[in-house]
Amino acid sequence: MTENKTKPTDVSVDEFLATVSEQRRAEAKLLIDLMQKISGEQPVMWGPSIIGFGLQHYKYDSGHEGSMGKLGFSPRKAAITIYFAEGFDRYSEELERLGKYMQSVSCLYIKKLADIDIAVLHTMLQKSYAVSGEPKKAIATVDDYVANVPHASRPLFDELRALVREQIPQAEEVLSYGIVGYKTDEKRARVFVSGWKDHVALYPVPHDEALRAALAPYQKGKGTLWFMLGKPLPKQLIVRVVAALVR
Repeated sequence: MTENKTKPTDVSVDEFLATVSEQRRAEAKLLIDLMQKISGEQPVMWGPSIIGFGLQHYKYDSGHEGSMGKLGFSPRKAAITIYFAEGFDRYSEELERLGKYMQSVSCLYIKKLADIDIAVLHTMLQKSYAVSGEPKKAIATVDDYVANVPHASRPLFDELRALVREQIPQAEEVLSYGIVGYKTDEKRARVFVSGWKDHVALYPVPHDEALRAALAPYQKGKGTLWFMLGKPLPKQLIVRVVAALVR
């Protein structure tokens, strides 16, 4: 089992903030005040550069497990990184209104707080903190995952799942990173799908210049394609995406 390398330390938060730029220091103090009011917890340094609030345990499908703050951020030089361990699939409405940002699977990257709506971020952090205290349902198989897809999105999720399987019938369907993945070789899954209360998703976004413009209306951050409920799937586009991912 891999040990979690990022752990709480005794380093003073003020001491750390003295090492960042004046702008980052001011932005960090605003976020500290926001997260402290939401969590009721004091800020603690996790590793050399993460400021965390509270404590939660996590365990990935790979077996890697450890602890992290229920809320946390890092005022890095290139961008402020705000952590959402649960990912962003439940934040579709907020992300539409947030402002300028980038994202990965569980990180929100903001160049400066002036680029976003702080009230929207506040709402996201409140939801994230509430989720961190929820008991995690045991999902150990693909069938477990499918059974937990929200009822409203199940028909579209089933359609997306079937479409992907039609394109790569030789692929093994597996539970990977907590969602459904498709392995076309022995190394790792190449394509992933998931179902949420207001959309279904396909991962990752292929690095294919010929697809960039067509994918833009569906792309969230760098790595996810969202298909909202109530709209038909762009089947021909999905076929092209799957083909690009397994090449």
